[in-house]
Amino acid sequence: MRLTEKDADKKIKPIRVFFAIFPNKLVQKQLAHQAEILECTYGGRKVRTQNFHLTLLFLGDISTHRIEALQQTMKNISAKKFELSLDKICYWKRNQITYIQANQFPNELFFLVDSLKTALSEVGFLFDKYIYKPHVTLIRKATHSAEIDLPIPIKWEVNEWSLIQSKQTEHGVDYIPLKQWNLK
Repeated sequence: MRLTEKDADKKIKPIRVFFAIFPNKLVQKQLAHQAEILECTYGGRKVRTQNFHLTLLFLGDISTHRIEALQQTMKNISAKKFELSLDKICYWKRNQITYIQANQFPNELFFLVDSLKTALSEVGFLFDKYIYKPHVTLIRKATHSAEIDLPIPIKWEVNEWSLIQSKQTEHGVDYIPLKQWNLK
């Protein structure tokens, strides 16, 4: 019996992917310091330092044979470098997370996200249409609310973005970079 392409697709396990920006080592260290302080005071479990990121767009499960098309589509994205000034710690009760965000995000961030959405829509990729709320999760399963304005913001120079695979392991989630693109 011969397998059709559709039948073959059922046998190939999809991978979970998203677009994100990841901080450099210095910013990771500053975020880890904030997470340690918050974990002691507000409960929950801090995110592993190497997993700190700001999601641009979550795609979810994608068939592995579509990853190349996804990467090709991204070649046409042209967005500028920008700086984030992370200065506000907040709590999201529904998701039980404590996170850090900027009081004001640069327009270049929203332009990048909108460019991703437009390019992916044009070639038939599906994604959630939620209102974009940029943040970096510091604590999961947080038990107490936190609203803190940092006196000294964490400055983060953003000059690239990535396609990431999210892979569940026995030790938690690993984020595997699949491709990176430079900002102009």
